[in-house]
Amino acid sequence: MLSIKDFPSNKDLFIKLINFCKEILLVCKEQGVEPVIYGSLAVFVYTKNLKMKVNDIDMLVKEEDFSKIIGALKEKGIKFKYDKKWHVLQVLSDNLKIEFDSVDFWQKDLPRDFKKLDFYGLTVKILGLDALKEVYRKASEVSQDKALENKRKFEELNKLSSF
Repeated sequence: MLSIKDFPSNKDLFIKLINFCKEILLVCKEQGVEPVIYGSLAVFVYTKNLKMKVNDIDMLVKEEDFSKIIGALKEKGIKFKYDKKWHVLQVLSDNLKIEFDSVDFWQKDLPRDFKKLDFYGLTVKILGLDALKEVYRKASEVSQDKALENKRKFEELNKLSSF
């Protein structure tokens, strides 16, 4: 099992993000939804680059699970934005954001290569290294707004051996 013990350079924000994410992960668990962490947090887990920043947490879920999550968020009074066109559900609290992306839309061709992560005491799924490399390879080629940032992350991930 992978684990995360260190913090990125924006430690203070990240600690708040961890606590918010744990709350949202418990909401998902209550609904029988198993999100998969990917994005910057996954890059941080694999690279252990303490200079990087993690400003939000990105997770993949099945499109059909959005309605379960939304219902639970409404019930608990947690703010969210759902964009059907872009197949994205953002869960918000002050300056904190957890983003659920539809695995069926955004990453439908992605290998279902998942690992387990000890996320500060909670066990969650995380995208496997090879699949994460593929996400950033594609993102560096098609991104309109973050092509260079995605390319840097891809290059950093590419230096790592799969395990």
